[in-house]
Amino acid sequence: MEQLKFGVVGGGSAFSFHVNGIRDSKLLRFTAVYDANLENAKKIARRFQEGKLEVFESLDAMLGSDIDAVLVMVPHAYHERIVVQCAERGKHVLCEKPMATTVEGCRNMIAAARRNKVKFMVAENHRFLPAHAWIHDAVRRGLIGDVLVARAYEGVNEIPGLSMSGFWKGDPIKAGGGALMDMGAHKFAALEYIMGSRCTKITAVLGKQAINLPEKAEDNAFTIVNFDNGAIGEVSVSFTQMTPPFNSLELHGTMGSIFENHAWERPVRIYSFSKDMGENQQVLFEPEIEHAPFPGYYPISVRHEDEYFARCILEDLEPEFRPEDAMSAIEIILAGYLSSMEGRSVARQEILDLADRGMTHGILERLAGSIPINPKLPEVKRVKAVGYDAKRAALIMDRYDLDLLVATSAENVHYLSGLPVLHSAPNPILEALGNQYPNIAVIRREGEGTVIHWDVFKSVGELCWVADSVGISSPRDVQSALLLRIKKWGLVGKRAGVQSTAPKYILDALGQGKAGMEIVEADDAFRDLRLIKSDLEIEYIAKATEITEKAIMRCVEALAEGLTDNDLLGMARRSMLEAGADGWNHLTLSIGGSDPEAPGFGTAVHAGDIVRLDFGAVYKGYVADVNAEAVIGKAPPKAARLIDGLLEFQAYFEERIKPGVPMKALGEEAVAWYKGKYPEGIAFCIGHSIGLECEDLHLFGAMGSQDRAFERNMVFEIEAWERYEGYLIGVEDCYVVTASGCRKMTSLDKRIIEVKE
Repeated sequence: MEQLKFGVVGGGSAFSFHVNGIRDSKLLRFTAVYDANLENAKKIARRFQEGKLEVFESLDAMLGSDIDAVLVMVPHAYHERIVVQCAERGKHVLCEKPMATTVEGCRNMIAAARRNKVKFMVAENHRFLPAHAWIHDAVRRGLIGDVLVARAYEGVNEIPGLSMSGFWKGDPIKAGGGALMDMGAHKFAALEYIMGSRCTKITAVLGKQAINLPEKAEDNAFTIVNFDNGAIGEVSVSFTQMTPPFNSLELHGTMGSIFENHAWERPVRIYSFSKDMGENQQVLFEPEIEHAPFPGYYPISVRHEDEYFARCILEDLEPEFRPEDAMSAIEIILAGYLSSMEGRSVARQEILDLADRGMTHGILERLAGSIPINPKLPEVKRVKAVGYDAKRAALIMDRYDLDLLVATSAENVHYLSGLPVLHSAPNPILEALGNQYPNIAVIRREGEGTVIHWDVFKSVGELCWVADSVGISSPRDVQSALLLRIKKWGLVGKRAGVQSTAPKYILDALGQGKAGMEIVEADDAFRDLRLIKSDLEIEYIAKATEITEKAIMRCVEALAEGLTDNDLLGMARRSMLEAGADGWNHLTLSIGGSDPEAPGFGTAVHAGDIVRLDFGAVYKGYVADVNAEAVIGKAPPKAARLIDGLLEFQAYFEERIKPGVPMKALGEEAVAWYKGKYPEGIAFCIGHSIGLECEDLHLFGAMGSQDRAFERNMVFEIEAWERYEGYLIGVEDCYVVTASGCRKMTSLDKRIIEVKE
């Protein structure tokens, strides 16, 4: 019989166990390898002593070759996507545990395999360990009667991986959690197999006992579980065991007990009152079982596992260890995480209900911050992202087919990393020296990021949410740092999105030499990323707006003849800083027909002059854009009529904006309405988004309209202007799109404010 040809996706340490396990197999062999890091794939192929491994530069190319099946060995978060892709190409799939990080992901994998009629099994080697097979058979034969209590433990030393900021191990999103997800998948799959019973409820206690990185999950976990056959159990796992790894198991029943430890030469001991034990009844008996202490049992279990899956393919059998069995472990682990977060027992059914609503990923998003920390560990501070959302960033990068996104402007660097490079930051020298010591933020589609900063700046860890950072002393250092990470992430020759203003030496580093990336202009990707605001961003914009309105009203209340534009500007600055602003984005001011874009020439206020105050405070990097117009004495009737018309124009937009409404069509419709009602008017309207910049993106109006729809949590300005006496007067307000409409964030009355003489 010809051996099945297996392709390998990913080249982690587990591959050596598979290689050693099937070295003499007559059923399968490894013939191909793909890794996101091409250099890593080439290294694996060079070291592969069992035959030739063909290296593929893309997964799609490998799936187009003559392989029969695929072994998936990548970080847990990528299991779902890769398994589905393999199944859709008609390849049988053996995927390392844990199956996926969410129940929805598991369901998607199962559906893809069934839809494409391929075999799919999770490579749960504990399910195929000879010791566990013997214990399973002993329980089925009733050698210890009805199992009442089960205890399982696994411990390894993963401290090095947990200590690496940015590394996937222990990351709740990339790994699906910490020790409980990584090793609990073994324990629950093995226990449910051995006992023939599902876990129904779990109570979990998690802890960070050795590593305190804010973005990491638990390094130790203890759980109490209930089984549907009435038994209770304890499952404990540790990432901080300093001795060689080992696994242990105890089962206590009505007629005896079974003890197992992978560190023993003979891994199983049984004490039984059953007559079926013969001369070994009521003695501590050690059966002969194929085994070797760590690491020897790994290739043994993997051989049984891999060859079993190969036989299922060759004989067209459905694996006895079904994907649903592997998914069961994920369900109870997620229940354990929810239990720890909420301090209560959680039934499996709660997780199934959440999965039906597509909500189990939310458990992982909340996990890291909920885990108790050993009080003896030193505190590690890392701020949370304000607006940046890794999941949305991945979707946007998919939309634009980008493997890397490189930010070089101050606003985008700050948005992606939190690095304080804005002009209003506590130390604006980071921005001022940016041409000599550039600040760069880089993210890849899978979520990892890097921030590159002036080496003298030592507070990155306290002020940034990006775990990986590198200090530089020259633009050449930036090139070296970028190249190092491009190689590390396996992105040589892939697509890099850059800003249109990116300096040439960045483009050279990405596109030339050993990086050889395809460079594309990605301004639209950055705009899409920043267009939808988080609740915290909206809060910051609202605070900036509140501060700005106070500054405007202080100027209005002080308005008097002889007061100059310099007096008003100084008053506005002081008011903003006193109210908690970081600084100001703009101070636009005109008196009568003076130039609003160039105030500060000492122009004095006179009775009857319309004074236009258009300010923007900055609060935690986010800006405001608020205007008001005031006059000493009575407002000119014509000006008042124009403002009333512009308020109607603005209200036309305000009443119709809600999620799903197309920007371009609404803009054209509103202009047509205004021209119909005020045929002599020459008004124009501007709608622009607002956030880290006063005008993030023009949505509709004189600068052009976006052919897209409004979405919830967009924050934008509606400005409407008319000419009066040779200069512009107008109204300007800030809004946020809500679930059913839009809400005004500004509060000032935009009619001309009349100040008593």
